[in-house]
Amino acid sequence: MDGDVTLVGDLPLPSRLITLIDSGLWPRDSNEAIRLNMRSPVSRERVRSFAPDQDKICLYSPPFSTVARRIANGDKFWSKFGALEQISPELSVVIADFGLGSDSPILLDYRESIASPTVIRLKLNSLLGGAVPNGRTKVLGWANVWLRCANTFDAFADLLGLEEQALRPDTGR
Repeated sequence: MDGDVTLVGDLPLPSRLITLIDSGLWPRDSNEAIRLNMRSPVSRERVRSFAPDQDKICLYSPPFSTVARRIANGDKFWSKFGALEQISPELSVVIADFGLGSDSPILLDYRESIASPTVIRLKLNSLLGGAVPNGRTKVLGWANVWLRCANTFDAFADLLGLEEQALRPDTGR
C-alpha cells in the first residue's frame, strides 16, 4: 500500500485487513471499491451467516475514518440513525456496509481492545423486547442497534471467505 494507511488516527488497522488490501482482495482505492462492489465480493450465504437480513456487502477502501471524524465532517447520518450511545465514535472505524440504501455500516470497534477490535454492524429498526413474569416477551419498541458480527477482524475475514473465493476460477479475480 502507498503511504501509511496502517493507522486511522491512533488506531492500528488489523494486520489481516492490511494483508487483504495489499493483495487486492479488499479494495485499495475508490476505483477498486466501485469495481469490486458492483457485484458483491462475498456470497449471499456468507453475508447472511452474520447478517441474516442482508444480501450483499460493500467493502470500503482506504483511507478509512472514524465515526467521530465523519460526524466532525458533517455527516448527519450518525446523529440521526447511528445509535451513538451504544458505541464510542472515537474508537469506531467504518470499513464496509451492506450496499446502497442499506444504511447499515460495519465498523471495527476498538472499545474492548486497541490491538484486536471486534466487528459490529448497525441493524436498523430492531424490535426490542423484554421478558415478563409469564415467560413471554413484551414488545418495548423499535430501535437501531449495534450487533456483533465477529469477536476479531480475523474471524470476520474468515466469515467473508475472501481468500477462498480468490482461489475459485469463476470469481473473475
